[in-house]
Amino acid sequence: MEGPLEAATRPSRLPALTHITVVVLLSLSFISGLGVWRGEILQARSLETPAWLHGSLILHGCLNPLLCVLFGYLCCGHIRMGWQLKANRITGVSMEILFAALILSGAGLYYAGSVEWRNTFVWAHRVLGLLLPLGLGAHWAAGLGWAKKIQNNPCT
Repeated sequence: MEGPLEAATRPSRLPALTHITVVVLLSLSFISGLGVWRGEILQARSLETPAWLHGSLILHGCLNPLLCVLFGYLCCGHIRMGWQLKANRITGVSMEILFAALILSGAGLYYAGSVEWRNTFVWAHRVLGLLLPLGLGAHWAAGLGWAKKIQNNPCT
């Protein structure tokens, strides 16, 4: 690379619109997922379905194809470039595994053949969903640290 790598122009940095899209889609998915979880708890306690539960479930499910497209986009661009730059590999691979596991556990919820398997997928999806903001925060912080390190020492 020629000259110091500016953090704002590094090749693996997501464009502003993509960054906003990632934050909005993942936030909507997280919030609607918490809504579904809370609604199911209320439903189990009172044996009545909260009026908003169906809407939360529909929103959460409709986000799935968009999140799958986002995952593919990130794999083809952001992840590939980050790998070539040897940037953020531990948190990047962790995020990739976490995102893929969420997609697969969500699919498992639809196609589970038995109650036992469905319960396994439900709890896996919940735990993975709760880990996603933590993983994303760690990946973001590590990315800032990597960019700062490269900016201060461009020969590494």
